[in-house]
Amino acid sequence: MSETTTPTSGTRLGDPAPLGLAGLAMSLGLLSFHNTGLVKEAGLTALTAATAVVFGGLVSVLMSMWEYRRGNTFSATFFGASGAFWLTTYWAHAGTGAAAGYKSMGLYYAGWTIIGVYLTLAALKTSGTTLLTTAGLSLTWLFLALGQFQNSADPDGLTKVGGWLGLVTALAAFYGSCAGVANETHGRQVLPTWPR
Repeated sequence: MSETTTPTSGTRLGDPAPLGLAGLAMSLGLLSFHNTGLVKEAGLTALTAATAVVFGGLVSVLMSMWEYRRGNTFSATFFGASGAFWLTTYWAHAGTGAAAGYKSMGLYYAGWTIIGVYLTLAALKTSGTTLLTTAGLSLTWLFLALGQFQNSADPDGLTKVGGWLGLVTALAAFYGSCAGVANETHGRQVLPTWPR
């Protein structure tokens, strides 16, 4: 997702993007299993919330700061926004003690769709894996927004489509994370990311 850069002190910094992609993949994957209706256990909600707050939220915000330190505006913005998404989603569903209405959640997801679209436009200058992840995330948010505007809390219709898109996006993010770690560790391209 990002290029390795060297800060002015001359110390080489590692690439935190694989960590952020893993957090996105885990959080989005769990949420998407709920949205597709593939897993209907009550415990999934608690696991999704915990993963979203810690791995998808806090870790992504931290690694966003690391990306700023490396001088990578795209990754810093992507992971900072991703972390904020997971933290605010948790707060909207659990932290406030009051569930948001369908139209409110539709507007919320629509706003994230806009962010996803301009990140996807920026990703045209990155790798194919990054482009697939940002485009998939944008489509996921779009269909979740449309599902909320349709007043559909149950995993059917457009919300379910958003869930399936989320699972595909989670797989792309898992692959990007794996490729980032493998390629960095081996010092060569072991898994392709399809540079653009």
